[in-house]
Amino acid sequence: MSITGSITDFSLQEIFRFVGKGNKSGLLTVTASPESQIPSHTAHYIWVHRGDIVAAANHLNQQDLVWLIDQYPWVSNRVVTKLAQFCPPDKPLGLYLRSQGALQNEQLEHLFQVQIVRQACALLQLKDAQFKFDQNVPTPTQEMTGLSVSALVLEEIWQKLILLQKLFETRKRKTSGLNSYPENFCHQLHLVLDIAFFHSLNFSLFDTQKSFTELCQVFDLCDRPYDLPKPRQVEAMCCTGK
Repeated sequence: MSITGSITDFSLQEIFRFVGKGNKSGLLTVTASPESQIPSHTAHYIWVHRGDIVAAANHLNQQDLVWLIDQYPWVSNRVVTKLAQFCPPDKPLGLYLRSQGALQNEQLEHLFQVQIVRQACALLQLKDAQFKFDQNVPTPTQEMTGLSVSALVLEEIWQKLILLQKLFETRKRKTSGLNSYPENFCHQLHLVLDIAFFHSLNFSLFDTQKSFTELCQVFDLCDRPYDLPKPRQVEAMCCTGK
């Protein structure tokens, strides 16, 4: 069974609420409308299981999680690719990599947050898009870290992102011409998440106990002299493809 519609008629917050409260399982696909300025080939895939979001990607080739892992200096792409070939078909790739000593718990948690927030941030930029929810579609284990978050929590994250983006735009206008500032909100958010992780600042958008004031403070991280491991490939979180 499939449910289709437009986000102008049925908002993404309402979709997450429907999935979470209904304990739904399946695949949510969101694509930009042809009239929008977003390339029509851009698609966002979010897999849910019994009301929990378990994976997200921009493609259906089961390579997005491997690509994301490759952006960090924890394990080589050659090792990940080789281990992925031996991963049991019924086991999430992230958990298998952990069992093989390739990744640690905190790294999996960071990957999962980036994986989900990356798509949520991109969806926030869409003003006109079509969605399709196919129920009971199997989740590709190669895209799974093994972690999950309630779709109802994602609805809360959505509200946080809206407020943080408004803050970002305000700060960007105030600093225009004074110093370099990230080109877009999604890029800044990705940078903040990485800084918080690599400097053990204990920040997570999944933490529902964080006040908005505390969330606002995380944007100050980008103004501090924090170093980050150089990524193999730089990409904003809301980019249209790889």
